[in-house]
Amino acid sequence: MILGLTGGYCSGKSTVAARLRDRGWVIIDVDVLGHRALEHSMRSVELLLGAAVRKADGSPDRRAIGARVFADTALLARYEAIVHPAMNLLLEAAIQESGSRACIDAAILYRLPAAAACDGIIEVRSPLLARIRRGMARDGLGPCAILRRILAQRPLGAAGRCWAGKTVRLGNHGSPESLDRAIDQALIRIDAIRALNRQIASTDT
Repeated sequence: MILGLTGGYCSGKSTVAARLRDRGWVIIDVDVLGHRALEHSMRSVELLLGAAVRKADGSPDRRAIGARVFADTALLARYEAIVHPAMNLLLEAAIQESGSRACIDAAILYRLPAAAACDGIIEVRSPLLARIRRGMARDGLGPCAILRRILAQRPLGAAGRCWAGKTVRLGNHGSPESLDRAIDQALIRIDAIRALNRQIASTDT
């Protein structure tokens, strides 16, 4: 089974991923794959964004890259056109190696070809103020920078409508215990969606 896990900036997706890992899921962190793909693509990224996107040791300066691309949707699209093909190849390989309980953890899941392979998708939602507080604490960003990142992800909501039939929304706005209950309920709904889709597929054939 392939499970998708997505959610906006600082929605608490990583917390849900950790709890799914505790339940036996193999988490495929697309951010990690994206970092590897970026390292492979740095020559082209530098041509696009300039030498300032490298640190003194030559490694990618992801904070500088993020500041540039999240402030300009056209530039973001050009950046993704460079990095995403390599990332998608890495993701395909990771899915093949993960076994029978793979979970694709990706904020941009709805825009990846792998979304079509998911048996079900959990979309994590969280209140705006909570996301701003998390962004300030985790990334050291100001509210305006955080809001720009959140706004830059708005097109993902439109892309997600294609997968509405297999998506379960999970609210992350309570206690750890309530989150655990919500995850268990979401997995039960995902199993039901999977069973229904299998029944429909067998009827069509």
